[in-house]
Amino acid sequence: MSVLYQSSSDLPDLVAGLYERRAHDLYLGEPVTVYEHAVQSAMIAEADGAAPTMIAAALLHDVGQLIRGAAEDAHRLADDEEHARVGGDFLASYFLPEVAEAVRLHVQAKRYLAASDAGYAATLTPAARVALSAGGGAMSQEEATVFRIRRHADTALRLRRYCDRAKQRNLVLPRFRSFAHHVLAAARRD
Repeated sequence: MSVLYQSSSDLPDLVAGLYERRAHDLYLGEPVTVYEHAVQSAMIAEADGAAPTMIAAALLHDVGQLIRGAAEDAHRLADDEEHARVGGDFLASYFLPEVAEAVRLHVQAKRYLAASDAGYAATLTPAARVALSAGGGAMSQEEATVFRIRRHADTALRLRRYCDRAKQRNLVLPRFRSFAHHVLAAARRD
């Protein structure tokens, strides 16, 4: 276990700090900030009745971009699998596998949906379509088959749908720390 925090009660402050430093950066060519996108994703998951692990994953799904310091570089990093891997690796030190693996697979989930749902790409914003294309586009049939049998594929697909909807402008949003109870419930106990 990493030593970036002293106890699980410090975990919400750790993750909030990562986001709050970049709170006003625009999110990857979208009309919302990094903070707005993260909080909206968590709000959508919460409204859907998702488990705390899913709400935490929705809140933290782009933490890899913040760790890499790359949130402002829309088309280079919007959907690269590297930010998903970095985020998943970071979160695995602190959170249950359901959180870390959903984050690790959320970029692949977008590519899977583009391959398996004929209308999916049309639901994406222009910036998200550019990012999809830059990230490799729709999966091949072979890639989709391999993705679908991954242990956390269903969780990642659900996360992806929340993320795709979390780009609304001018919403009144709660504080990041209002999700602390979900973050704590999704934390590793070892």
